[in-house]
Amino acid sequence: MVIDRINNWFNLQKQYFFTYKKGFFYLSYLSNSPSIMLKSLVKMPFMKHNKEKQMLYSDTPFLKGEFSYAELEEGLWMFQSDMKYKNNVSYKPIYDRFLPADYYFISINFIENKFKDESYEFNNFKITNHSLSFSRPKTDFINCHFKDSHEIMYILYFSEKWVTKNIINSTSIPEEVKKLLNDTSISFLNYNFKYDDFKLFHNDVKKGFNNSLGPNMFELKKLAYDFFELFFNSLEEKENFNTNELSHGDRIKIQKIEYFISSNLYEKFPGIDFLSEKYKISPTKLKENFKLLFGKPIFTYFQENRMGLALKYIKEGDIKIKDIALKFNYENASKFSKAFYKCHNKLPSDINKYN
Repeated sequence: MVIDRINNWFNLQKQYFFTYKKGFFYLSYLSNSPSIMLKSLVKMPFMKHNKEKQMLYSDTPFLKGEFSYAELEEGLWMFQSDMKYKNNVSYKPIYDRFLPADYYFISINFIENKFKDESYEFNNFKITNHSLSFSRPKTDFINCHFKDSHEIMYILYFSEKWVTKNIINSTSIPEEVKKLLNDTSISFLNYNFKYDDFKLFHNDVKKGFNNSLGPNMFELKKLAYDFFELFFNSLEEKENFNTNELSHGDRIKIQKIEYFISSNLYEKFPGIDFLSEKYKISPTKLKENFKLLFGKPIFTYFQENRMGLALKYIKEGDIKIKDIALKFNYENASKFSKAFYKCHNKLPSDINKYN
């Protein structure tokens, strides 16, 4: 029955694999369970499958990358996705109502957006975001992936039966976790985390999947439980996480705003009123939702990334501070140095003796 349903879905959807709406190509995929997802992806004409290495490859006008998978035990899967986007792409999960859909997922997301500057030889820079996501079964969510971005994701899929046996009935699991799993009003959750807390895990999972003989199942199973522990700890540190859920439309709107301000770091902050009018969102909602999604006020986020880019110029280019200040639209080097010091606790002249 499963194969018949997948074949039916494929035949109905193949002409709509990539649709275009509001600046994004939308890619749909069958998402009832990890195994159904894989079976449906393998059938797509732009996917190549290496069964021995448990890896899918894709290279299209929209994206290029690879997708590794491992079934660690009954009801527990781990995926690794490494994608570079050639166009603006959004994924849309689709659920077949005739097939079971009882899998949660949690994911660690490492996203780099690359921007270009034609004025100097030092002509590109990256803004990196790190976030954790949680999704309940049968959740319809959409994420934006912008052109020239590079995204690595580590995803754990676990069934309701597995959750009941290993989490809900366990006395050692934090109450915050059980609260999240039992609260059906929270279907999707996303929040930022400290990279240093996940750096070692990030490196170990890459090694576990990138084995020449295929995934190292023993190592990945151990890392899956480390993954849960990292996620549990992040929930314990987070207050009122149930307020951190945004609607599909609000989430996409805030991602577009983040991309806009990150694309204009050489300019002064455009202002809340300008952004709220441009993206049709109230100033209050813009500020609240941005902080929910990116973990800090929008101006702080803008200024930290701006001064992070300025630091790259100072470290990597033989450019005078006064010229860098002019590049970032400061009236003089003194005002630029003051803003730089607020972010880095050092003056530009302390870093680049050339100046």
